[in-house]
Amino acid sequence: MNLEQMNAYGADLKMLLQLEGSPVAVKLIPAGNEDEVTGRFEKLDRQMRHCQITDHVRRTGEMFYTTLSEQQCKGGAAALGLTQLSDKVKSGEFYCDGLHHFETVEAAKKTVDMITFLAPNSNSVVLYAPLEKAAFEPDIIIFICNPEQAMLLTQGWEYKDGGRIEAAFSGKQSVCSDAVAQVIKTGKPNVTVGCSGSRAYTKIMPSELLYSIPAQDVEKTVIGLHMIVGDSD
Repeated sequence: MNLEQMNAYGADLKMLLQLEGSPVAVKLIPAGNEDEVTGRFEKLDRQMRHCQITDHVRRTGEMFYTTLSEQQCKGGAAALGLTQLSDKVKSGEFYCDGLHHFETVEAAKKTVDMITFLAPNSNSVVLYAPLEKAAFEPDIIIFICNPEQAMLLTQGWEYKDGGRIEAAFSGKQSVCSDAVAQVIKTGKPNVTVGCSGSRAYTKIMPSELLYSIPAQDVEKTVIGLHMIVGDSD
């Protein structure tokens, strides 16, 4: 699929779903391939969390890339394969003794062990853009949307081939793991409800959730949405 068509699908999705912001295109660049972005894209000029970046891009329409240095949340960076997960998080200590989200360290570790992380240091760069302006072919597309819009995305995705969405989330590492790593590893859409970090550090509303699809599924989803909701706004 060429970029012009991908951008057109981004505009279609905004119209068909009546999104206030943009679908966010995300692409992970494997370690050693940094020359794919150097000189072609601007680097984010400050530190932000991945969840903040995603929400920022959908609101502002900006396009840029980040390395590990610009990723403020190292847990999120670990989910994206930019670094190793810290021992404190891996052991469950952070979520149990730090945040008091679990009764025991063992319960916390059980959950962390089930969170999806891409291989440590497998990637070195993350590209972000609104889908309708992206100058790169994304790996996944993230929607910050309300439940009705998530329903329509599901119906559009199912229209051609049928199927069923199986959501995987734990209220932890939502925008990084659930919305990116999980979708890349499974090749299937995912729905997630956010996490304490993404709810605290972004402008994602209490009425919104996250819906993520592999970029390869965007065409059939848009075609399905056209058939279900029509072409008018």
